[in-house]
Amino acid sequence: MSDREYPPELTHELWLPTLDFTRTNAVPMWAQMMRQGINFVMPPAVAALPRVEDRARALAEAERERLATGDLYYLDAAACEVASTVELRDKAIDHLLPSAAGFLVWEEPPMHLSNGIPIRAATWGVAHDGGTWASWWSDVQVSARMGIAAPEVLETVGPLMFHEEVHLPPNSWPVQADRPSESTHGMFRGLLGAWTAISNGALQETPLPPAPYVRKQARRQLQVEAPPVRSFTPSASGGSVVSPQTIVRRILSGMVLERPYPGELPAELAPWHCYVKDGGHCILVVLEPTGEGARVSAGGPAPITDARVPVPVKAVLRAGWRIGEDGYVYAGVRYDPALGVVTDPEDDEF
Repeated sequence: MSDREYPPELTHELWLPTLDFTRTNAVPMWAQMMRQGINFVMPPAVAALPRVEDRARALAEAERERLATGDLYYLDAAACEVASTVELRDKAIDHLLPSAAGFLVWEEPPMHLSNGIPIRAATWGVAHDGGTWASWWSDVQVSARMGIAAPEVLETVGPLMFHEEVHLPPNSWPVQADRPSESTHGMFRGLLGAWTAISNGALQETPLPPAPYVRKQARRQLQVEAPPVRSFTPSASGGSVVSPQTIVRRILSGMVLERPYPGELPAELAPWHCYVKDGGHCILVVLEPTGEGARVSAGGPAPITDARVPVPVKAVLRAGWRIGEDGYVYAGVRYDPALGVVTDPEDDEF
């Protein structure tokens, strides 16, 4: 174990009790806060519910879903520095999201609240209108050490406390990220900076699998699978190359499960491997369609952003493949305008 206070392996120990909080104590706590006049951001359908408890329950269930299905991210101190200074040039959140849902922990917090408590983590997921729902969590352990929170709070809420949420509609950009004078600027800048640095390759990833006791606790107590932690440090390239796995997760948002390929893959294909819920072990490829009527679109092959699809590993190996100058895998696979990619059922590996 590292002697750092917040090493990457601690991410699972922050994630699990936070997920458990949404299952056990979030509803009564948030309902009480609502009765006290504290405002929560709510989807219209939730805000229309007549009972406070029902509104709190709907918010807790949505947050639990984001935590249970999201990828886990960790930025070390150096990566936090990169995220805090990277230029927010591409102001399109859909292009920045490293995955459909996630739970991110900063070793160095992006901001401190007025009472000195640090913001330690953030969650996000798909909102009711197709936009993004994001939340930030403060550090209860620091709060207890400072004497602001009673030690018993750790038993009720866990090491993190829900602090604030925001709804970002499709094609929107939060002004808080661009205005340092805003009180929440640090939270928005930290999260969008992290997404940007991951997206543009300024950070490089090292997967950290969950420890056996974490897997067991997640399965037995919460009935979920513990994903690996995607731990990030600054990349040597400084931001010139986006990792294949970042591209895979962005294109196949919500469809990818963490399952290693059971055999050996050529070194050039391995970074593009993914396990798709309905497709099994695949390679993300750019189609080079073959056969009659195989063009992806009437005007010729589809643009690269439209033609990247998961294809079973065996089908790629049999059809033949090449690595293009752009770094993508190209494979000659049959494509039917109505059915999509057509492969032999025997190629499927689940």
